[in-house]
Amino acid sequence: MKNLLLTAVLIMAACGLSYGVFYTASRDPKAVREALADRDAMAWLRSDFKLTDAQFAAIKRLHEDYHVECSAHCAAILDAREHHAPAPEIARLEEVCERSMTEHFKKVAALMSPEEGPRYLAVVLPKVADYDHHGAPSLQVRP
Repeated sequence: MKNLLLTAVLIMAACGLSYGVFYTASRDPKAVREALADRDAMAWLRSDFKLTDAQFAAIKRLHEDYHVECSAHCAAILDAREHHAPAPEIARLEEVCERSMTEHFKKVAALMSPEEGPRYLAVVLPKVADYDHHGAPSLQVRP
């Protein structure tokens, strides 16, 4: 009976330790978790894609410059919808917007390390096809 109890305790301890190790190892780094909690896309970008200060500054400038162009695309789409433009015209405007976003994301990825750029594109490019064009995309992220 004594060995059975000792074995059960050792198995439980091993299970608890294994769970703790795997849980800790599989969590996002603290900086990524904080950026997601704060819904700060730029902080998320910096920490999740391991950007250097120089990369981050260059990407931040790209985002700030692109915001003007993106806002213009969205304004044109919203205006066309509001004025009941023909569906092909709205589709053309949406295509221009999506192409522009794709090019912007590729420029951002080009500023990242060779390992992180493709991973970034794998995260953001699928979102372009699902974008609803109801206003400029915000830098807020969702955990």
